[in-house]
Amino acid sequence: MSSVELHAPGTLLFVYGTLLTVSEHPMGALLRAHSDLVGKGSIRACLYMIDDPDQPGQNTYPGALPSGDPDDDVFGEVYRLREPDKVLPAFDDFEACSPRWPEPHEFVLRRVPVTMENGETLQAVSYLYSWDVSKAERIVSGRFTQVAPDVQ
Repeated sequence: MSSVELHAPGTLLFVYGTLLTVSEHPMGALLRAHSDLVGKGSIRACLYMIDDPDQPGQNTYPGALPSGDPDDDVFGEVYRLREPDKVLPAFDDFEACSPRWPEPHEFVLRRVPVTMENGETLQAVSYLYSWDVSKAERIVSGRFTQVAPDVQ
């Protein structure tokens, strides 16, 4: 996916964790300042609670790993980015996948089909987890808010 394609106004971003509307995280505030909520939807993936390798036992966060199983869904929200070039570099840094982070990146920005609540399918981009999840806790419901209701 080209940088030009990602930075085109109107790019859709699927979020499933700390960037959700219910979150009071500063990065979520940045997202809402530069985008419009399209609605709720889901992607075909498994959701895991990741123990931060830089702060083991002190910090956890969600990571969605693509899945081929039709029963695996991760639920979240879709935003239409008004100014992708202003927010995607900040999100790349937040998700540790900007050029300043060593590879392989823990998260990667990928195009994903999102099934909206009304059944419509939209093409969006999302930060997907790419490291080993063998020691991570799976969130079977696919809903981060069920394990972190006060997500911040």
